[in-house]
Amino acid sequence: MKNRYYRVGGLTFCIHPVNVDGVVVGMPDSYQPFRLQDQTDDLLFTLTLDQVFHFSEMGTKLGRFNEDNNPQEVYRKADGGYQFLLYSYDKVLSAEMETDQAFRYITLRLQGSPQQQLFGLNNAVMISYAFSSARCGTLLMHSSVTMLRSWGYMFLGKSGTGKSTHSALWLKYFQGTELLNDDNPVLRVNDKGRVTVYGSPWSGKTPCYKNKHARVGALVMLEQKPYNRIERQDVPHALSSLLISCSLMMWDGPTYHAIINTISRILQAVPVYHLENLPNRDAAELCRSVIER
Repeated sequence: MKNRYYRVGGLTFCIHPVNVDGVVVGMPDSYQPFRLQDQTDDLLFTLTLDQVFHFSEMGTKLGRFNEDNNPQEVYRKADGGYQFLLYSYDKVLSAEMETDQAFRYITLRLQGSPQQQLFGLNNAVMISYAFSSARCGTLLMHSSVTMLRSWGYMFLGKSGTGKSTHSALWLKYFQGTELLNDDNPVLRVNDKGRVTVYGSPWSGKTPCYKNKHARVGALVMLEQKPYNRIERQDVPHALSSLLISCSLMMWDGPTYHAIINTISRILQAVPVYHLENLPNRDAAELCRSVIER
């Protein structure tokens, strides 16, 4: 396989295969809408697939995360870079990844069954994108996003709070609504303060991989309640809503401060709401009546 280039959220990265005999090197179908045909030198990061690669020594363990789904272990190297052990949903080690501190140069070794290797590759690319793009005014969000009349509306919340359900209500009841992404869209603020949401290759259980984007009209934090009520959040609560909804590296100072700066700029341009709701049409209509632009 030759180098493959992909552009997500306006940022381009490269998958560079070397020493890949006996390993699955095809990319998941979800990446196809984002593939570029021409080579580019303006790269966010390069991820090198190398089955000969091994950690020379382990760094200092920072923690083990995402324990309920696909756990991952993170280590910091002496030079400031990182090492990751990535596990599949069946808790089998599927990838070993090493990065520099800025996540611009990544080396990856895959293992396990073809399905586990593909899972490890996809997870490694998503992690690399999230943390390399953080210094570009970009956030990988845990969100479901609908588009209506050229605006994007982002529904936030912990797993199980009804993000996908609320998007489905908009799709069902509001003509012209389109689902952009159902799990991990890209949120980006440009130099002029304009906030845009992009589709991505990562959409959870919903196969929605669209190379489209929309200007963000509002962000809405969902909470299940036996009634429907919506109010605009003040800055501290809005900051918290965005922090818990984006991919974070709190242990890496420059990356964390870049994320905080991006969130602060977003809050200057886009309102954030708190929707206490039932999973019904009334909740969707109430939400739309308040947030639509």
